[in-house]
Amino acid sequence: MKEAFKYLLTDLDNTFLAPDKSIPKENTKALELAAKEGIRVILSSGRSNMSLDIYAKRLGLDYDKNYIIAYNGCRIYEAKSKRVISENLLDNKTAAGICRLVTDKAENTLCYKDSTLYTQNITDITKRYAKNSSLELNRVDSLAEIAGEGKIQKIIMIGEHGRLYNIGEAVRRALPDINAEMFFSSEDLFEFSAKGKNKGTALIELADFLNEPVSAFAAVGDNQNDIEMIENAGFGIAVANAAAECKNAARFVTSRDCAGGGFAEAVLCIISANRGKSPK
Repeated sequence: MKEAFKYLLTDLDNTFLAPDKSIPKENTKALELAAKEGIRVILSSGRSNMSLDIYAKRLGLDYDKNYIIAYNGCRIYEAKSKRVISENLLDNKTAAGICRLVTDKAENTLCYKDSTLYTQNITDITKRYAKNSSLELNRVDSLAEIAGEGKIQKIIMIGEHGRLYNIGEAVRRALPDINAEMFFSSEDLFEFSAKGKNKGTALIELADFLNEPVSAFAAVGDNQNDIEMIENAGFGIAVANAAAECKNAARFVTSRDCAGGGFAEAVLCIISANRGKSPK
């Protein structure tokens, strides 16, 4: 008999949350249904642990022996106790080098250092990012100097997609052996994080920690930073608004987008699979 999917890893922004950061009512009900069906929902996001803790509490996911994946897989920790199971940081030299290259080109660049958010420029865009993340924004004269001190969880550029892509390519040319992952986490967010770590590697690490097969995990997401998680899961799902490459990696694509309860449809899909029915 096929083993049931016991865990559902979900991205937050534009997957569980609507674009305006609201929570569709269908998704709240789906969390209750998942719990009744014995499916443990785990937040897996590019957001910081501070931001995810707020959502975990709001959604009732901060219970004992549940887990959270933050910083695009670079930190895994227990939702209730906050005990860190795994953490991977950008090395000092790489982080400082990235900041030196991008801060003049991308005004809205931010850096997470030891769970604190920094920027050189307080703009409407960086303020909005901090507000949406429920974080205090700290201005510094030099992000490169801050990054060189270490404990860097990730670096983010915010802006128009094409411009961020060009800046990212310029970084690749300047640092061909860069010791970092580089990716879009949304249309207007380009990120740098620890080399070789992503939501997919975090899924495998968490499965090992729990002594579970990866086949017991399902995953749902929408963007480039969700692809490895979707590929590594026993059942990978993309919401209707997902990027094309994310849909291509998924076993199932929902008919609903994130605002219309795409996550809720993913839950129903997993329940159907557990009952031996093909998702519709």
